[in-house]
Amino acid sequence: MWRRLSLTTALVLALGLGSSLGQPARASETDPRVTVGGVPVALGADPHEVATRLAEAWLAEPVDVALPGRVLRRSRASLGASVDVARLERWLREAGDAESPMRSAARAQLPLRMPARLDPSLLRPWLESLKRDIDRPSKDATLDPDTGDVVPEREGRVLDVWRSLDRVAAAFAASEAAVELAIDRRLPGRTADELAHADVATVLGEFETPYNGSGDAADRTHNLRVVASKIDGLVLMPGDVFDFNGVVGERSLANGFKPAPVIAGGELVDGVGGGACQIAGTLHAAAYFAGLEIVERQPHSRPSSYIRLGLDAAVAWPNINFRFRNDRDTPVLVRLLVRGGAVRAELRGAERPELVSFVRRVEEVFPYDEREVSDPRLPVGVRVLSQRGVPGFRVAKWRVRRHVERNQVVSERSEDRYPPTQQIWRVGAGGAAPEGFTPPSGDTHGEYVADEYLVSSQGPGVTGTTTIRRAGRTGARGWTAALGMPQP
Repeated sequence: MWRRLSLTTALVLALGLGSSLGQPARASETDPRVTVGGVPVALGADPHEVATRLAEAWLAEPVDVALPGRVLRRSRASLGASVDVARLERWLREAGDAESPMRSAARAQLPLRMPARLDPSLLRPWLESLKRDIDRPSKDATLDPDTGDVVPEREGRVLDVWRSLDRVAAAFAASEAAVELAIDRRLPGRTADELAHADVATVLGEFETPYNGSGDAADRTHNLRVVASKIDGLVLMPGDVFDFNGVVGERSLANGFKPAPVIAGGELVDGVGGGACQIAGTLHAAAYFAGLEIVERQPHSRPSSYIRLGLDAAVAWPNINFRFRNDRDTPVLVRLLVRGGAVRAELRGAERPELVSFVRRVEEVFPYDEREVSDPRLPVGVRVLSQRGVPGFRVAKWRVRRHVERNQVVSERSEDRYPPTQQIWRVGAGGAAPEGFTPPSGDTHGEYVADEYLVSSQGPGVTGTTTIRRAGRTGARGWTAALGMPQP
């Protein structure tokens, strides 16, 4: 583009000034009528003076720059134009020389071009500043999550800086007093007409998970709300696939996220965007109970305290994703709320005919071990639990969908594996403990317990969620000690 633009702007432009400097009588009746950019020029005048005055007048001429909804008036000089006055003076001298090749080729008219150039480095910063105000993404029509009313679509737009530079150069070349910048339209993918008759009165699937809203977890709560704000109110038309990473985007400071604990390699560590997985897991559970097709989902590398085994969903930008498809014949509205210590996900649509059950059974347990890490920051002899051990699990799951009216049953079996999380102790390797020293509290998580057998159901005839559980060997306190796993 730069090469093309430089070739364009390097050409001497044929321009009109739109105002006359006057035309004294010509030196001879046989002299041609000379104009520069359409402005008559007297051959008997001083070429340097005339060239200077013509250039100054042309550069001061205003140009109307058309933007969406407004017009900005700028002089040619402020838009990056310049004139080669020395060249214009030379042309005027040749025009006044009866023996010059220019005069010999001229007849009654001798139109001269304005030797002007456009400097993109002067105009581009201004266009880029306009671009920041002009650009806006398109918005699909959606439904108000509280009222169900249709919220109309909005067309997006993008200012093309390079094409706009070319348009300004072309406007100068044609002596035009107005130029329209190159604005590309971005059409929305969904219009209000498509949602005019959408029925989202029925809760197809729902789920809640708890969160800690205290001061220590404020940044994680902030992240929960950021993610929810990007998803709440989304409408999935029949066949649409919800893409968590595509909707939420990169978990970065620039995208509004803050550092908070995340699971990495089976350990809790600080990372930007901690909390996104809880939204994904809550939404996965709601989609699961809605009977929608789960396209992509991975369990965590350790069980999560806020959601049951088998219903969690791990996400990490950009490689680990959660996706589900609206495989119904009608639209689905996604609701996500973070308030009062609970993350709530709802999928709403037309009346549902199926009772959906989540059946889970712990098939196998993998004991955790422990290790010690020397820590010179702790006094000698002090031992602090850095990470409590969590057993690993192999769980079998069944999603059972029963059409209530037809009494037809469809069962889908799957399996999740959670590797064990090692128990880690920090052991003091520093000096003697100072007087009054209080060891840090370390990991305060309790023993992880999970019902060996569990059935949860949602659908027609059920208010909220019904759950049947059997603790078995993994659902009672003290079970890890009974199996010989090291205790804190």
